[in-house]
Amino acid sequence: MMTSLNFWLFMVLGLNFWLVPVLPVEDRDGLFTDGLLVSTLLAVVSLQGLIERRFRLWSFAAALVIVAAIVVEEVYPTAAYIENAAFAICFAAATALYFHTMTLSLGRVTFDTIFAAASTYILIGLFFAAAFGLITEADPGALGPDGSVSSRYDLLYYSFATLTTLGASDIVPVSDAAKMLTVFEAIVGLTYIALLVGSVVGAFSAGIVATRRTLPSDKWVEG
Repeated sequence: MMTSLNFWLFMVLGLNFWLVPVLPVEDRDGLFTDGLLVSTLLAVVSLQGLIERRFRLWSFAAALVIVAAIVVEEVYPTAAYIENAAFAICFAAATALYFHTMTLSLGRVTFDTIFAAASTYILIGLFFAAAFGLITEADPGALGPDGSVSSRYDLLYYSFATLTTLGASDIVPVSDAAKMLTVFEAIVGLTYIALLVGSVVGAFSAGIVATRRTLPSDKWVEG
């Protein structure tokens, strides 16, 4: 079950990249903001509750917080920051929980571990996208060559371009807060990849050594 859940989590998270570009331009940001991202986050917390029973109460509470934030944002449009703050908090918590779950399986690396690691990486990018959303709400000129970046799709693009250190040549940080968050996200992205690759390679090597120790010497296959 766990393998299938982590696989489907990865597929659900991927919808944010595969589905949004094919939406009509006039509907893209609205659908992404009000539908796809909310559904993604609800799926994330629900799957976490299924994977780890001890997190079921947290998952239920997170779902309530997300729905409440969306309702308040719709009923009181002047209530700034609520939606992005809820996204940032819930994505941060989900990232920490999935990272913890993934590290528990590093002793024996499987495809499930790989899907969990990839999902955690995407969750990190979604968290930073929400954090950049908070910054642009506080300062609409924080991002962009002309300080006009505000759509959530642009924030998602900028976040993952920064996380992967690819860089978004058409969007630049303007405010000091945006610059510092950009640098921090790049550091987090590099550190995650370095630690993950080191852990996976170490666990894989340890598995080979352990296997050889349990086999008779005439069964060893030299590579």
